[in-house]
Amino acid sequence: MTTDLCQTRARQVMNPDVQWAEATENLRCAGERMARFGIRALLVAGSEASDLPGILTSKDIVNLLGAQSPAVLDQLQVGDVMTRPAICVPAESNVRDCINLMRMSGIRRMPVLDGTEVVGVLSTSDVFAHALAVEAAAVP
Repeated sequence: MTTDLCQTRARQVMNPDVQWAEATENLRCAGERMARFGIRALLVAGSEASDLPGILTSKDIVNLLGAQSPAVLDQLQVGDVMTRPAICVPAESNVRDCINLMRMSGIRRMPVLDGTEVVGVLSTSDVFAHALAVEAAAVP
């Protein structure tokens, strides 16, 4: 398994379906969109095409709700609570290195880049599903 994760690239495991938010977007609208699409993160678009100032995760919203009433969702914008900076990895990074970076950074999702272009998001759930698929394929 360890060898497989060293040989497997982020591009092979990531989810290529990326959803975006603007930093000025209402937090409730962003959260509702996450729920509608069944996702746990929105990448936050910057002023330039290659700018990625942050990532909004369900954890960011839940942490906020732990300290304040749900009404705060209507009062704040994505940029107020997003995780910044977004910790990114190159598409050709091996998955084991990505796991270690996520673990050391305390994150569960990271944008995957091909040069300066976002090509997907890699999550711990993606890695888990991949590991299970590899194990299942290895069973005779």
